[in-house]
Amino acid sequence: MSIKPVHFYVGAVVAAAALAVAAQDWYAFAELPSHALIGLGLLTAIGLVSEGTALRLTLSRGKATSSVTFLPLLACVLLFGPTAAVVFYLLNGLLAEFFIRKKDPLRATFNASQYVLSTAVAGWVFTSVGGEAIAAAPQPLETAVFDPNLGAFAAFGFVFLLTNNLLVFNAISLSAPGRFGRVLRELVRRQTWSFVADLMISPLGLVIASLYLQIGYLGILISLLPIIFVRYSYLSKFQLEQVNQDLLKALVMAIETRDKYTSGHSVRVQRLSERIGRALGLPDRKIETLSTAALLHDIGKIEVVYEEILQKPGALTEEERRIIQSHVTRGVEILTSLSSSRPEVIEAVRYHHEAWDGSGYPYGISGADIPLYARIIGVSDAIDAMLSDRPYRKALEIEDVKDQLRQFRGRQFDPEIADRVLEDDVVEEHVKEIELSRGVRALGVQAVPLDLQDAHAASAERSA
Repeated sequence: MSIKPVHFYVGAVVAAAALAVAAQDWYAFAELPSHALIGLGLLTAIGLVSEGTALRLTLSRGKATSSVTFLPLLACVLLFGPTAAVVFYLLNGLLAEFFIRKKDPLRATFNASQYVLSTAVAGWVFTSVGGEAIAAAPQPLETAVFDPNLGAFAAFGFVFLLTNNLLVFNAISLSAPGRFGRVLRELVRRQTWSFVADLMISPLGLVIASLYLQIGYLGILISLLPIIFVRYSYLSKFQLEQVNQDLLKALVMAIETRDKYTSGHSVRVQRLSERIGRALGLPDRKIETLSTAALLHDIGKIEVVYEEILQKPGALTEEERRIIQSHVTRGVEILTSLSSSRPEVIEAVRYHHEAWDGSGYPYGISGADIPLYARIIGVSDAIDAMLSDRPYRKALEIEDVKDQLRQFRGRQFDPEIADRVLEDDVVEEHVKEIELSRGVRALGVQAVPLDLQDAHAASAERSA
C-alpha cells in the first residue's frame, strides 16, 4: 500500500494524542480518592454501553452513527478533572473502535486518537478558564459541593466538539485532494445537526454529576435513565422517518411493478436527485425533502389508466398525451389529501415537468419560477429515462445523454443544474448504480438522435 498524505496525518494525530496523554497531570490523577476511581469506572462503563447501543443511521449521505457518549464525558470532566476525562476516552475510544464497531486498524486508531486529542485540548481550555474538578479532592464524597463553573463546562463541550470535527475534516480533505471546499461543505452539512443536538443535551452532564454527588454510585447508575431517554428519542425519530420512507418506497414499487420498463425508476430518480442536490451544495434538511419529493414524483400514475399508455411502443395520440400529462395533477391531488405531506414536496411534484424555457407542463412556467426541487427532479427524471430501455426506444449511451444535457440546457433544463451534472460525472455514477441495482449489462447501444420534442418524450411524457 502506497503512503498517502492522509497516512502521515493519521500518524501525526496519533503522535499528538500520545503526547497529550503524556502531558496530563498524572500525579493529581494518582491522588484521586477511591470513590472517584470507581465513579470513573462506572462512567466509562456507561460510555461503552452508549457506544454499543449507538444508532446506525441510514441518511441521505450514507451511513452514520449516533451515540450519547458525550454525556458521561461531560460528567467525568466536571467530577474528576481533565485527566480523568482523557482516561475516559482513551478506554472508550480503543474499546469501542476496535471491539464494538470493529473498524479496520487505521480508522480505529485514528478515531480513538482524535477523541483523546479532542478531550485533552478541551480539558486544557476547561482548566485555563477556571474549571475545577468537583469530586477530585481526597475527602468524603458527602462533603463535596455541587458548584460547577458553567462557563468552563460550556467551553469544554464546545471545544471538544469543534476539535473533533476539525480533526475529522482534515482527514477527509486529505483523502479527497483537490476538493477542499466541497469536503468542508459536506462536513458542515453532515455534522451541523449532530453538533447542535449534542450542545442541546449537554446540560444532562450536569444532572449526572449532581446525581453522583447526592447519592454516589447509584446516582451514576440512575443517570442511565436520561441517557436511555435521549437515545430512545433519537431512535423514535429516526425509526418513524425510516418507516415512512419504507412505506412510501413500497407504495411506489407497487405502482411500478406493473411495467417492467419503469420498475425501480422512482427510487433511482430519488438517489440521483440526492446526488445532484449534494453537488449543488444543499444542506441535509433540504436533501431529505428533495429525496421524498423525488420518490413521489410519479405517484399520480397509481391508477391503471396509465399502464397501457406507458407500455405503448408507438407514438402517442393527443388524447393519450393528455392522459399521461394528467398524472402530475393527479399526484398533487393524492399528496394534498395526506396531512403529512409537506408543501415543498407537493410543489416539487406539481412542477417537475415544467421546462426552463416555459415549454413544459401543466402550467408552462419558466426559469426560477420553477421550484428548485422540481428543477432537480426534472433533470434526474430525464437522465434516468434516457439511460433506461423504453417500449419506444433503447437506452442511450452515456455520451449521448450528456449531449442531450448540453443541447437542452437553458431550454428544457436549468443550465446551472445541467452544468453541475456534467462537471461532477453524475451521469457516469448513475449508470453504475443502474447496473449494480438491476444487474443489467453495461449500456452500449447505438443512440437515436433526439430533437426537442423527442427529448421530452424520452424524459418527461412517459417517464415513470
